[in-house]
Amino acid sequence: MEVDTYVYQYLATRIPPGYRFEPTDIELLQDYLLKKVNGEPLPYNIIPECEIYGNQDKEPWKIFIETSTETFYVFTKLKKKSKGKNIDRVAGCGTWKGQKTDPIMYEKMKIGNRKLFVYEVKGSNEGVKGHWIMHEFSLVDEEDKQIGDYVICRIRNKNAKDDTDEEEPPMKKMRFNSEDHNPPEPTSSASSVQTLLSDWS
Repeated sequence: MEVDTYVYQYLATRIPPGYRFEPTDIELLQDYLLKKVNGEPLPYNIIPECEIYGNQDKEPWKIFIETSTETFYVFTKLKKKSKGKNIDRVAGCGTWKGQKTDPIMYEKMKIGNRKLFVYEVKGSNEGVKGHWIMHEFSLVDEEDKQIGDYVICRIRNKNAKDDTDEEEPPMKKMRFNSEDHNPPEPTSSASSVQTLLSDWS
Protein backbone atom coordinates (compact mmCIF):
# COMPACT_ATOMS: atom_id res chain seq x y z
CA MET A 1 0.00 0.00 0.00
CA GLU A 2 1.46 3.32 -1.04
CA VAL A 3 0.84 6.22 1.30
CA ASP A 4 0.32 9.70 -0.10
CA THR A 5 -0.24 12.80 2.00
CA TYR A 6 -4.02 12.52 1.85
CA VAL A 7 -4.07 8.88 2.94
CA TYR A 8 -1.68 9.58 5.79
CA GLN A 9 -3.76 12.51 6.98
CA TYR A 10 -6.80 10.23 7.09
CA LEU A 11 -4.91 7.57 9.05
CA ALA A 12 -3.59 10.18 11.48
CA THR A 13 -7.10 11.36 12.33
CA ARG A 14 -7.94 7.97 13.80
CA ILE A 15 -6.19 9.04 17.02
CA PRO A 16 -8.78 10.55 19.39
CA PRO A 17 -8.59 14.36 19.66
CA GLY A 18 -6.18 15.43 22.38
CA TYR A 19 -4.00 12.33 22.06
CA ARG A 20 -0.64 11.85 20.37
CA PHE A 21 0.91 8.62 19.14
CA GLU A 22 4.20 8.59 21.03
CA PRO A 23 5.17 4.95 21.64
CA THR A 24 8.43 4.03 23.33
CA ASP A 25 11.09 2.05 21.47
CA ILE A 26 10.13 -1.12 23.34
CA GLU A 27 6.43 -0.61 22.60
CA LEU A 28 7.20 -0.23 18.89
CA LEU A 29 9.09 -3.51 18.90
CA GLN A 30 6.90 -5.62 21.17
CA ASP A 31 3.40 -4.29 20.52
CA TYR A 32 3.68 -3.48 16.81
CA LEU A 33 6.67 -4.91 14.94
CA LEU A 34 6.69 -8.33 16.63
CA LYS A 35 2.96 -8.72 15.96
CA LYS A 36 3.43 -7.61 12.35
CA VAL A 37 6.24 -10.13 11.78
CA ASN A 38 4.16 -12.92 13.36
CA GLY A 39 1.01 -11.99 11.45
CA GLU A 40 -0.91 -11.19 14.65
CA PRO A 41 -3.56 -8.46 15.02
CA LEU A 42 -2.12 -5.06 15.93
CA PRO A 43 -3.43 -3.15 18.96
CA TYR A 44 -4.29 -0.23 16.66
CA ASN A 45 -4.22 -0.08 12.87
CA ILE A 46 -2.35 3.19 13.01
CA ILE A 47 0.97 2.32 11.34
CA PRO A 48 0.46 1.87 7.58
CA GLU A 49 2.62 -0.27 5.32
CA CYS A 50 4.61 1.75 2.80
CA GLU A 51 7.53 1.26 0.41
CA ILE A 52 10.02 4.03 1.08
CA TYR A 53 12.81 2.65 -1.14
CA GLY A 54 12.97 2.63 -4.92
CA ASN A 55 14.14 4.64 -7.93
CA GLN A 56 10.95 6.52 -8.78
CA ASP A 57 8.90 8.91 -6.64
CA LYS A 58 10.40 7.67 -3.37
CA GLU A 59 11.73 11.01 -2.14
CA PRO A 60 10.33 11.49 1.38
CA TRP A 61 8.58 14.76 0.45
CA LYS A 62 6.66 12.85 -2.26
CA ILE A 63 5.40 10.27 0.24
CA PHE A 64 4.84 12.32 3.38
CA ILE A 65 3.61 15.82 4.12
CA GLU A 66 6.57 18.11 3.42
CA THR A 67 5.39 21.00 5.60
CA SER A 68 4.16 18.91 8.54
CA THR A 69 5.99 18.93 11.87
CA GLU A 70 4.42 15.57 12.70
CA THR A 71 6.39 12.33 12.99
CA PHE A 72 5.36 9.64 10.49
CA TYR A 73 5.44 5.92 11.32
CA VAL A 74 5.38 3.21 8.63
CA PHE A 75 6.06 -0.49 8.24
CA THR A 76 8.37 -1.20 5.33
CA LYS A 77 10.15 -4.25 3.94
CA LEU A 78 13.91 -4.10 3.50
CA LYS A 79 15.25 -5.07 0.08
CA LYS A 80 18.72 -6.49 -0.42
CA LYS A 81 20.90 -5.46 -3.34
CA SER A 82 21.17 -7.86 -6.25
CA LYS A 83 24.57 -9.02 -5.04
CA GLY A 84 25.58 -9.33 -1.42
CA LYS A 85 23.79 -8.83 1.87
CA ASN A 86 23.68 -5.03 1.91
CA ILE A 87 20.30 -3.29 1.98
CA ASP A 88 19.35 -1.13 -1.00
CA ARG A 89 18.44 2.27 0.48
CA VAL A 90 18.07 4.27 -2.73
CA ALA A 91 15.00 6.52 -2.53
CA GLY A 92 14.21 8.53 -5.66
CA CYS A 93 16.92 11.10 -6.41
CA GLY A 94 18.77 10.32 -3.18
CA THR A 95 19.51 7.72 -0.57
CA TRP A 96 19.07 7.16 3.15
CA LYS A 97 22.59 7.31 4.65
CA GLY A 98 23.22 5.48 7.90
CA GLN A 99 24.62 7.50 10.81
CA LYS A 100 24.65 5.25 13.86
CA THR A 101 23.06 2.18 15.44
CA ASP A 102 21.88 1.87 19.04
CA PRO A 103 20.77 -1.37 20.71
CA ILE A 104 17.32 -1.59 22.29
CA MET A 105 17.47 -3.47 25.60
CA TYR A 106 14.68 -5.11 27.60
CA GLU A 107 15.37 -6.72 30.96
CA LYS A 108 19.13 -6.70 30.25
CA MET A 109 18.64 -8.47 26.92
CA LYS A 110 19.00 -6.97 23.46
CA ILE A 111 15.74 -7.28 21.53
CA GLY A 112 16.37 -4.94 18.61
CA ASN A 113 18.19 -2.05 16.99
CA ARG A 114 17.42 1.62 16.40
CA LYS A 115 19.31 2.95 13.39
CA LEU A 116 19.56 6.63 12.49
CA PHE A 117 19.48 7.70 8.82
CA VAL A 118 19.64 11.05 7.03
CA TYR A 119 18.27 11.59 3.52
CA GLU A 120 20.91 12.81 1.06
CA VAL A 121 20.44 13.77 -2.59
CA LYS A 122 23.01 12.40 -5.02
CA GLY A 123 25.55 14.90 -6.32
CA SER A 124 23.82 18.11 -5.25
CA ASN A 125 21.60 19.64 -2.61
CA GLU A 126 19.51 21.29 -5.29
CA GLY A 127 15.90 20.22 -5.09
CA VAL A 128 16.05 19.01 -1.49
CA LYS A 129 12.83 19.86 0.31
CA GLY A 130 13.72 19.84 3.97
CA HIS A 131 16.08 17.99 6.26
CA TRP A 132 14.64 14.50 6.57
CA ILE A 133 15.74 12.08 9.27
CA MET A 134 14.65 8.53 10.00
CA HIS A 135 14.93 6.06 12.84
CA GLU A 136 14.60 2.44 11.74
CA PHE A 137 13.51 -0.15 14.32
CA SER A 138 14.29 -3.84 13.79
CA LEU A 139 13.94 -7.01 15.87
CA VAL A 140 16.90 -9.33 16.52
CA ASP A 141 17.22 -12.85 17.88
CA GLU A 142 19.67 -14.23 20.44
CA GLU A 143 22.38 -14.38 17.77
CA ASP A 144 21.80 -10.69 16.89
CA LYS A 145 20.28 -11.58 13.52
CA GLN A 146 17.31 -9.62 12.25
CA ILE A 147 13.91 -11.27 12.67
CA GLY A 148 11.68 -10.98 9.60
CA ASP A 149 11.85 -8.59 6.65
CA TYR A 150 9.73 -5.83 8.17
CA VAL A 151 11.00 -2.82 10.08
CA ILE A 152 9.27 0.23 11.52
CA CYS A 153 10.48 3.61 10.27
CA ARG A 154 9.93 6.86 12.18
CA ILE A 155 10.39 9.76 9.76
CA ARG A 156 10.15 13.52 10.05
CA ASN A 157 11.26 16.71 8.35
CA LYS A 158 13.38 18.69 10.81
CA ASN A 159 13.03 21.86 8.71
CA ALA A 160 9.25 21.90 8.85
CA LYS A 161 7.74 24.70 10.93
CA ASP A 162 4.33 24.76 12.54
CA ASP A 163 2.94 28.28 12.15
CA THR A 164 -0.06 27.47 14.35
CA ASP A 165 1.86 26.72 17.55
CA GLU A 166 1.36 30.20 19.00
CA GLU A 167 -2.35 30.19 18.19
CA GLU A 168 -3.19 26.93 19.98
CA PRO A 169 -4.58 27.10 23.54
CA PRO A 170 -2.35 25.69 26.29
CA MET A 171 -4.17 22.36 26.45
CA LYS A 172 -2.50 19.44 28.17
CA LYS A 173 -0.97 16.85 25.83
CA MET A 174 -1.97 13.27 26.58
CA ARG A 175 0.31 10.40 25.68
CA PHE A 176 -1.33 7.76 23.49
CA ASN A 177 0.30 4.34 23.36
CA SER A 178 -0.47 0.67 22.93
CA GLU A 179 -1.63 0.33 26.54
CA ASP A 180 -4.49 2.77 25.98
CA HIS A 181 -6.85 0.24 24.42
CA ASN A 182 -9.93 2.03 25.72
CA PRO A 183 -9.62 5.83 25.45
CA PRO A 184 -12.00 7.67 27.78
CA GLU A 185 -15.54 8.18 26.56
CA PRO A 186 -16.43 11.76 25.62
CA THR A 187 -18.32 13.65 28.30
CA SER A 188 -21.03 16.24 27.86
CA SER A 189 -20.06 19.60 26.42
CA ALA A 190 -20.74 21.37 29.74
CA SER A 191 -18.49 19.07 31.77
CA SER A 192 -15.81 19.20 29.06
CA VAL A 193 -15.69 22.99 29.30
CA GLN A 194 -15.48 22.85 33.09
CA THR A 195 -12.63 20.32 32.92
CA LEU A 196 -10.77 22.41 30.35
CA LEU A 197 -11.13 25.56 32.44
CA SER A 198 -9.87 23.76 35.53
CA ASP A 199 -6.85 22.51 33.57
CA TRP A 200 -5.99 26.03 32.50
CA SER A 201 -6.25 27.46 36.05
